[in-house]
Amino acid sequence: MTSLAKIRALLKESHNPLYFYDDDADGLVSYLLLRRGFGKGVGVIIRVRGLSMDEEELYMRKIDEYNPDLVVFLDKPTLNQDVFDKIHVKKIWIDHHSVVDVKGVNYYNPRIRNKKDNKPTSYICYKITKKDLWLASVGSVSDWSLVLFRKFKKSYSDLAEEIKSSWNVKPDEVLYDTKLGELIRVFSFLLKGKVNEVNKNIEMLLKINDPYEILYKKSENGKKLFENAEKVKKQYLELLKKALDESKKSKKRVIAFMYISDQVSFTSELANEMMHRNPGKIIAVGRIKDEQMRISLRSPINGVELPGILEKIFNEMKGSGGGHEHAAAVEIHKDDYEKFIKLLRKHV
Repeated sequence: MTSLAKIRALLKESHNPLYFYDDDADGLVSYLLLRRGFGKGVGVIIRVRGLSMDEEELYMRKIDEYNPDLVVFLDKPTLNQDVFDKIHVKKIWIDHHSVVDVKGVNYYNPRIRNKKDNKPTSYICYKITKKDLWLASVGSVSDWSLVLFRKFKKSYSDLAEEIKSSWNVKPDEVLYDTKLGELIRVFSFLLKGKVNEVNKNIEMLLKINDPYEILYKKSENGKKLFENAEKVKKQYLELLKKALDESKKSKKRVIAFMYISDQVSFTSELANEMMHRNPGKIIAVGRIKDEQMRISLRSPINGVELPGILEKIFNEMKGSGGGHEHAAAVEIHKDDYEKFIKLLRKHV
């Protein structure tokens, strides 16, 4: 595994780095930390799921367009050797999902040393830059990690005053009961919608110096970002109400909710909040787009581990999926939804 010191040196030496990052708050914050920390480079958000030819083609097209001297992948779990072989400049890959055996890339993944260590990519990037604690806290808590929370609470106590003790707190309590959690949801909502609008939000985020600019609209950019997030939040709350109403009818261990949308995906956000509001339950939130369905799964921290369950399911039906032990994503054909939920309930 490449050391953080080596990665830091490569970023300092680079004149024109190109960052590819995942389209959640952890991926976004990872990019923001490195872009702000080193003051150079271009970022490209990756929304394509799974390592398809479309995704590979996007990487190559952007590399040809920007002609970087360094390519950095952040929080992208589905890379393989073929991708790296096609890139003829120095490469960095920072991730915290399952370890992949690759060569010719400066690869940092804490699971190489300890397979249970899945500290978020944003936390790793914070260790590289040693700047912007508030940003790193947004990224890490968004990924259900409290690795920075005590440090954050010391510096920004007013944004986590509802949490009296930093020792026995749960990630979802921070996410849904504090101002920090409100800020995290702002970041998530700013990633929704058309790519050109999302990119405008990201450019404004690069100019934000503290969380109060957004939460209390203390700058023009902060006010605009908060307002943009509020527009998306309205759509989310409508879906959340439907999901909660349906969940009240279910007495089963697995709570399943699905919706149709060609525009905005809220599966991850809905799954997180549904689990917070239904402690001890396993949550499956599915979204139909065209012929496919993407499902976000959540399992309690002390509950079943999802990768093993998914392996059993996909021995009995077509589909793909993966992720962390207690948070995973699945893609299946829309007609197979009922079968998938039946198998999920069977194997948990």
